[in-house]
Amino acid sequence: MRGNQQTTSLESGLPTVGSIVWAAGRTRAQQAFNLYANLDYLRPYFDVEPKEVFQRLIRSLIPRSSPRDENIKPELYGPSMIVFTLAAILIYQMKLSSHSVQDGTLIGTSFLVCFGYWIGSSFAVSSFSYVCNTQLSLMQILSLNGYALFSHCLVLFLATFIHTSNDHVLFYGLWLIVGGLAAIRMALAVMSRTVNPQYRALLGLLIAAIHMIFLLYLHFAYHQLAETVAHALNNEPTVATKLAVKPAPPIITEIQSVKNLTRQIRSDFRNSSKIISTALNTTTKA
Repeated sequence: MRGNQQTTSLESGLPTVGSIVWAAGRTRAQQAFNLYANLDYLRPYFDVEPKEVFQRLIRSLIPRSSPRDENIKPELYGPSMIVFTLAAILIYQMKLSSHSVQDGTLIGTSFLVCFGYWIGSSFAVSSFSYVCNTQLSLMQILSLNGYALFSHCLVLFLATFIHTSNDHVLFYGLWLIVGGLAAIRMALAVMSRTVNPQYRALLGLLIAAIHMIFLLYLHFAYHQLAETVAHALNNEPTVATKLAVKPAPPIITEIQSVKNLTRQIRSDFRNSSKIISTALNTTTKA
Protein backbone atom coordinates (compact mmCIF):
# COMPACT_ATOMS: atom_id res chain seq x y z
CA MET A 1 0.00 0.00 0.00
CA ARG A 2 2.87 2.38 0.85
CA GLY A 3 4.67 1.59 -2.40
CA ASN A 4 1.48 2.32 -4.31
CA GLN A 5 1.19 5.76 -2.62
CA GLN A 6 4.80 6.65 -3.55
CA THR A 7 4.28 5.50 -7.09
CA THR A 8 1.11 7.53 -7.38
CA SER A 9 2.90 10.67 -6.10
CA LEU A 10 5.75 10.17 -8.54
CA GLU A 11 3.41 9.56 -11.42
CA SER A 12 1.34 12.63 -10.57
CA GLY A 13 4.43 14.84 -10.66
CA LEU A 14 4.07 16.19 -7.11
CA PRO A 15 7.27 16.37 -5.01
CA THR A 16 7.56 13.88 -2.19
CA VAL A 17 8.74 14.64 1.33
CA GLY A 18 12.08 12.99 0.68
CA SER A 19 12.74 15.09 -2.41
CA ILE A 20 11.89 18.29 -0.53
CA VAL A 21 14.28 17.41 2.29
CA TRP A 22 16.99 16.47 -0.21
CA ALA A 23 16.59 19.76 -2.10
CA ALA A 24 16.72 21.80 1.12
CA GLY A 25 19.84 19.97 2.31
CA ARG A 26 21.54 20.45 -1.02
CA THR A 27 20.76 24.19 -0.94
CA ARG A 28 22.16 24.56 2.58
CA ALA A 29 25.30 22.64 1.64
CA GLN A 30 25.81 24.81 -1.44
CA GLN A 31 25.42 27.99 0.63
CA ALA A 32 27.95 26.75 3.17
CA PHE A 33 30.36 25.82 0.40
CA ASN A 34 30.01 29.26 -1.18
CA LEU A 35 30.64 30.94 2.17
CA TYR A 36 33.74 28.83 2.74
CA ALA A 37 34.93 29.61 -0.78
CA ASN A 38 34.53 33.35 -0.15
CA LEU A 39 36.44 33.13 3.12
CA ASP A 40 39.11 31.13 1.40
CA TYR A 41 39.32 33.88 -1.22
CA LEU A 42 39.89 36.55 1.45
CA ARG A 43 42.32 34.46 3.51
CA PRO A 44 45.50 35.51 1.61
CA TYR A 45 44.75 39.18 2.33
CA PHE A 46 44.96 38.54 6.09
CA ASP A 47 48.18 36.51 5.93
CA VAL A 48 50.72 39.13 7.01
CA GLU A 49 53.44 39.41 9.62
CA PRO A 50 53.14 41.97 12.48
CA LYS A 51 56.51 43.44 11.48
CA GLU A 52 55.22 44.18 8.01
CA VAL A 53 52.09 45.82 9.45
CA PHE A 54 54.24 48.09 11.62
CA GLN A 55 56.37 49.08 8.64
CA ARG A 56 53.29 49.92 6.60
CA LEU A 57 51.94 52.06 9.43
CA ILE A 58 55.13 54.11 9.43
CA ARG A 59 55.24 54.34 5.63
CA SER A 60 51.63 55.56 5.53
CA LEU A 61 52.83 58.85 7.08
CA ILE A 62 55.82 59.30 4.73
CA PRO A 63 54.69 60.76 1.40
CA ARG A 64 56.66 59.54 -1.58
CA SER A 65 55.93 58.95 -5.23
CA SER A 66 56.33 55.26 -5.98
CA PRO A 67 57.10 54.09 -9.53
CA ARG A 68 54.29 52.71 -11.60
CA ASP A 69 55.89 49.28 -11.86
CA GLU A 70 56.15 48.87 -8.09
CA ASN A 71 53.74 46.23 -6.84
CA ILE A 72 51.43 47.28 -4.01
CA LYS A 73 50.65 44.15 -2.05
CA PRO A 74 46.96 44.29 -1.07
CA GLU A 75 46.46 43.46 2.58
CA LEU A 76 43.37 43.84 4.79
CA TYR A 77 44.54 42.77 8.25
CA GLY A 78 46.20 46.08 9.12
CA PRO A 79 43.38 48.26 7.73
CA SER A 80 40.76 46.21 9.59
CA MET A 81 42.57 46.67 12.90
CA ILE A 82 42.97 50.40 12.21
CA VAL A 83 39.24 50.79 11.55
CA PHE A 84 38.42 48.87 14.76
CA THR A 85 40.75 51.19 16.70
CA LEU A 86 39.16 54.25 15.11
CA ALA A 87 35.71 52.98 16.09
CA ALA A 88 36.88 52.51 19.71
CA ILE A 89 38.21 56.09 19.85
CA LEU A 90 34.95 57.34 18.36
CA ILE A 91 32.93 55.49 21.02
CA TYR A 92 34.99 57.19 23.74
CA GLN A 93 34.38 60.57 22.13
CA MET A 94 30.64 59.92 21.97
CA LYS A 95 30.48 59.03 25.66
CA LEU A 96 32.67 62.00 26.58
CA SER A 97 30.50 64.46 24.66
CA SER A 98 27.21 62.91 25.85
CA HIS A 99 26.21 62.21 22.26
CA SER A 100 22.77 60.60 22.07
CA VAL A 101 21.80 58.12 19.38
CA GLN A 102 18.11 57.47 18.81
CA ASP A 103 18.24 54.66 16.25
CA GLY A 104 20.91 52.30 17.47
CA THR A 105 23.65 52.08 20.06
CA LEU A 106 26.92 53.97 20.31
CA ILE A 107 28.88 50.92 19.20
CA GLY A 108 26.70 50.33 16.18
CA THR A 109 26.88 53.98 15.15
CA SER A 110 30.66 54.16 15.46
CA PHE A 111 31.17 50.94 13.50
CA LEU A 112 28.74 52.11 10.85
CA VAL A 113 30.56 55.44 10.46
CA CYS A 114 34.07 53.97 10.38
CA PHE A 115 33.49 50.89 8.25
CA GLY A 116 31.00 52.76 6.08
CA TYR A 117 33.58 55.42 5.28
CA TRP A 118 36.37 52.91 4.68
CA ILE A 119 34.37 50.73 2.31
CA GLY A 120 32.28 53.50 0.75
CA SER A 121 35.16 55.87 0.04
CA SER A 122 37.24 52.98 -1.32
CA PHE A 123 34.48 52.09 -3.76
CA ALA A 124 34.16 55.76 -4.73
CA VAL A 125 37.91 56.11 -5.32
CA SER A 126 37.88 52.83 -7.25
CA SER A 127 35.10 54.15 -9.50
CA PHE A 128 36.95 57.40 -10.18
CA SER A 129 40.15 55.46 -10.75
CA TYR A 130 38.41 53.29 -13.31
CA VAL A 131 37.19 56.39 -15.15
CA CYS A 132 40.65 57.97 -15.00
CA ASN A 133 42.32 54.73 -16.13
CA THR A 134 44.27 54.15 -12.91
CA GLN A 135 46.04 50.81 -12.64
CA LEU A 136 44.87 49.87 -9.14
CA SER A 137 42.54 47.12 -8.04
CA LEU A 138 39.82 47.45 -5.42
CA MET A 139 41.81 45.46 -2.87
CA GLN A 140 44.82 47.73 -3.33
CA ILE A 141 42.66 50.83 -2.81
CA LEU A 142 41.12 49.26 0.32
CA SER A 143 44.60 48.64 1.67
CA LEU A 144 45.85 52.17 0.91
CA ASN A 145 42.73 53.81 2.29
CA GLY A 146 42.78 51.68 5.43
CA TYR A 147 46.38 52.51 6.27
CA ALA A 148 45.68 56.20 5.59
CA LEU A 149 43.14 56.07 8.44
CA PHE A 150 46.05 55.53 10.83
CA SER A 151 46.48 59.32 10.79
CA HIS A 152 42.87 59.72 11.93
CA CYS A 153 43.56 57.45 14.90
CA LEU A 154 46.62 59.46 15.92
CA VAL A 155 44.97 62.87 15.56
CA LEU A 156 41.74 61.92 17.35
CA PHE A 157 43.59 60.09 20.11
CA LEU A 158 45.83 63.06 20.88
CA ALA A 159 43.03 65.61 20.48
CA THR A 160 40.77 63.62 22.81
CA PHE A 161 43.19 62.77 25.62
CA ILE A 162 45.34 65.92 25.53
CA HIS A 163 43.34 69.05 26.31
CA THR A 164 44.86 72.48 26.76
CA SER A 165 43.54 76.02 26.65
CA ASN A 166 44.27 76.02 22.91
CA ASP A 167 42.62 72.68 22.21
CA HIS A 168 41.47 73.47 18.68
CA VAL A 169 44.87 74.91 17.81
CA LEU A 170 46.41 71.56 18.74
CA PHE A 171 43.86 69.71 16.63
CA TYR A 172 44.34 71.94 13.60
CA GLY A 173 48.08 71.48 13.83
CA LEU A 174 47.78 67.69 13.99
CA TRP A 175 45.12 67.75 11.27
CA LEU A 176 47.35 69.72 8.94
CA ILE A 177 50.59 67.82 9.60
CA VAL A 178 49.64 64.21 10.36
CA GLY A 179 46.44 64.09 8.31
CA GLY A 180 48.06 66.00 5.47
CA LEU A 181 51.02 63.60 5.28
CA ALA A 182 48.74 60.57 5.06
CA ALA A 183 46.53 62.26 2.46
CA ILE A 184 49.53 63.20 0.31
CA ARG A 185 50.91 59.67 0.62
CA MET A 186 47.68 58.10 -0.65
CA ALA A 187 47.18 60.73 -3.36
CA LEU A 188 50.71 60.22 -4.72
CA ALA A 189 50.26 56.45 -4.76
CA VAL A 190 47.10 56.79 -6.86
CA MET A 191 48.45 59.56 -9.09
CA SER A 192 51.60 57.61 -9.95
CA ARG A 193 49.45 54.83 -11.40
CA THR A 194 47.10 57.05 -13.37
CA VAL A 195 47.88 56.70 -17.07
CA ASN A 196 46.06 59.82 -18.26
CA PRO A 197 48.05 62.87 -17.10
CA GLN A 198 45.02 65.16 -17.39
CA TYR A 199 43.24 63.50 -14.48
CA ARG A 200 46.18 63.02 -12.11
CA ALA A 201 45.93 66.32 -10.26
CA LEU A 202 42.13 66.20 -10.13
CA LEU A 203 42.09 62.66 -8.73
CA GLY A 204 44.79 63.48 -6.18
CA LEU A 205 42.93 66.58 -4.94
CA LEU A 206 39.71 64.60 -4.66
CA ILE A 207 41.33 61.86 -2.56
CA ALA A 208 43.06 64.38 -0.27
CA ALA A 209 39.85 66.39 0.20
CA ILE A 210 37.81 63.31 1.14
CA HIS A 211 40.49 62.22 3.60
CA MET A 212 40.82 65.60 5.34
CA ILE A 213 37.10 66.43 5.45
CA PHE A 214 36.26 63.11 7.11
CA LEU A 215 38.80 63.84 9.85
CA LEU A 216 37.18 67.24 10.47
CA TYR A 217 33.78 65.57 10.67
CA LEU A 218 34.93 63.01 13.24
CA HIS A 219 36.43 65.70 15.45
CA PHE A 220 33.66 68.29 15.47
CA ALA A 221 30.70 65.90 15.35
CA TYR A 222 31.55 64.05 18.58
CA HIS A 223 33.95 66.41 20.40
CA GLN A 224 31.54 68.97 21.85
CA LEU A 225 32.10 68.76 25.60
CA ALA A 226 35.56 67.23 25.74
CA GLU A 227 37.26 70.50 26.67
CA THR A 228 34.75 71.25 29.44
CA VAL A 229 35.13 67.77 30.94
CA ALA A 230 38.92 68.01 30.82
CA HIS A 231 38.87 71.37 32.58
CA ALA A 232 36.60 69.95 35.25
CA LEU A 233 38.89 66.95 35.79
CA ASN A 234 41.92 69.24 36.03
CA ASN A 235 40.12 71.59 38.49
CA GLU A 236 40.68 74.55 36.20
CA PRO A 237 38.55 77.61 36.94
CA THR A 238 35.85 78.45 34.46
CA VAL A 239 34.98 82.03 33.61
CA ALA A 240 31.33 82.83 33.95
CA THR A 241 29.96 85.32 31.46
CA LYS A 242 27.78 88.01 33.03
CA LEU A 243 24.92 89.09 30.85
CA ALA A 244 22.91 92.28 31.38
CA VAL A 245 19.54 90.91 32.37
CA LYS A 246 16.64 93.22 33.12
CA PRO A 247 15.19 92.35 36.54
CA ALA A 248 11.68 91.06 36.36
CA PRO A 249 9.09 92.89 38.51
CA PRO A 250 7.91 90.94 41.53
CA ILE A 251 4.60 89.18 41.18
CA ILE A 252 3.26 90.63 44.44
CA THR A 253 3.80 94.19 43.22
CA GLU A 254 1.97 93.44 40.00
CA ILE A 255 -0.98 91.96 41.89
CA GLN A 256 -1.16 95.01 44.22
CA SER A 257 -1.17 97.42 41.29
CA VAL A 258 -4.03 95.50 39.66
CA LYS A 259 -6.03 95.70 42.90
CA ASN A 260 -5.49 99.46 43.19
CA LEU A 261 -6.57 99.95 39.58
CA THR A 262 -9.73 97.93 40.21
CA ARG A 263 -10.60 100.02 43.29
CA GLN A 264 -10.08 103.25 41.36
CA ILE A 265 -12.42 102.05 38.60
CA ARG A 266 -15.10 101.15 41.17
CA SER A 267 -14.79 104.52 42.88
CA ASP A 268 -15.08 106.40 39.59
CA PHE A 269 -18.12 104.32 38.62
CA ARG A 270 -19.87 105.11 41.92
CA ASN A 271 -19.22 108.85 41.60
CA SER A 272 -20.55 108.80 38.06
CA SER A 273 -23.69 107.00 39.25
CA LYS A 274 -24.31 109.61 41.95
CA ILE A 275 -23.90 112.49 39.52
CA ILE A 276 -26.30 110.89 37.03
CA SER A 277 -28.93 110.20 39.69
CA THR A 278 -28.72 113.81 41.02
CA ALA A 279 -29.15 115.20 37.51
CA LEU A 280 -32.20 113.00 36.91
CA ASN A 281 -33.86 114.12 40.19
CA THR A 282 -33.28 117.77 39.39
CA THR A 283 -34.84 117.35 35.93
CA THR A 284 -37.87 115.59 37.38
CA LYS A 285 -38.60 118.35 39.96
CA ALA A 286 -38.31 121.01 37.31
